[in-house]
Amino acid sequence: MTSNNNNYQSKGTIFDIQGLSVHDGPGCRTLIFLGGCTLNCFWCSNPEGINVKPSLMYAEAKCIACGNCVGKCSQHALSLNEEGKLNIVREICRGCDSPDCLTECYTDALRLSGYEISVEKLYEIIRRDRQFWGRDGGITLTGGEPMLQPDFALEILRRCHEDYIHTAIETCGNVPWKNLQEVLPFLDWIFFDLKHMDYGRHHYATNSGNSLILENARRLSKSFEGRLIFRLPLIPDFNDSEENLNSVISFLNEIGRNEINILPLHHLGREKYQLLQRDYLGSPYLIPSNEKLRTIRELFRGSGVDCFIGGETPF
Repeated sequence: MTSNNNNYQSKGTIFDIQGLSVHDGPGCRTLIFLGGCTLNCFWCSNPEGINVKPSLMYAEAKCIACGNCVGKCSQHALSLNEEGKLNIVREICRGCDSPDCLTECYTDALRLSGYEISVEKLYEIIRRDRQFWGRDGGITLTGGEPMLQPDFALEILRRCHEDYIHTAIETCGNVPWKNLQEVLPFLDWIFFDLKHMDYGRHHYATNSGNSLILENARRLSKSFEGRLIFRLPLIPDFNDSEENLNSVISFLNEIGRNEINILPLHHLGREKYQLLQRDYLGSPYLIPSNEKLRTIRELFRGSGVDCFIGGETPF
């Protein structure tokens, strides 16, 4: 493959590929999860994708405490405690480039959360899936945050664009403007998350403020010629207050947009936190009721903003 991009990146890190997706763009799509994210949302359903580099995942129920992995760990990050449970020093483990411990785990208790893949190999998968999309389908890059690997994302999107494949990304917008700007000519759709309009509350929930996010949203609203859809992951008792929802409405009016997709909180990813030996901080937050969602939809629609709940997105 040839490219005029001086930053051509032939490989990237992904942690999943899902075919036959119908909720992340028009038609039936191939959903590609790129590793790495600039946020750390407490409700995140893909914690294994927060780091660009794959993380070691440990299924304690499968472990027979044989100790083979401990002896093979060149970084001395693994040990067995008195109860026969595996201890992982994550700070050391994250710096390992040769996870030989995996080859010694015969029960599949240890595995990596992602893997490196070339542009060519990924495009073979895309080309294979193309026959199943139908007329309106395509690919959607998600994560993690796909624009944290901008050169790799650019090469995939460029290749698809040149072959008349519909392209979309899902982004939190918390990346340098250059990362977004370079892929715009090769994008048809952008899904853009708004977590919270207040800087402090946003930082509390994600470990990052929202200034760059809002500025990129403004820039995209002016410069992107494709379909730009804003999304609000709805977390009760965090961002569902009338004050915050009205702030979202005011912001959409400011940038000239009149639709929002509400994504209700779910807890489907909580088991992954156990595999990463992390605490899931989203448990105290309840899934929003249907009545609550209807009330929010009417608030937006009464203010001239078309509102779609979950899978009701206007594809």
